Amino acid sequence: MQLHLGGHFNWYDPQKRAWLAIPLAAPVSLRTLLEQLHVPPAEVAILTVNGRLARLEGAVVSDGDRVEVYPAIGGG
Repeated sequence: MQLHLGGHFNWYDPQKRAWLAIPLAAPVSLRTLLEQLHVPPAEVAILTVNGRLARLEGAVVSDGDRVEVYPAIGGG
């Protein structure tokens, strides 16, 4: 699967990559995957799976999926 770490989430990747290619042998809970990558699920504000808005709770991803996660973004 392809995972985009938007905003500051790329800080959680040791190589600071915005896009990660993650091979998945079986479907996995997106929450579990983010926890394994040390991305705090509580900070996820926007999530898409294959271009469609999704909710973190209950989201399951498979190899071949394209997932994008973004934190809350503020400005003034």
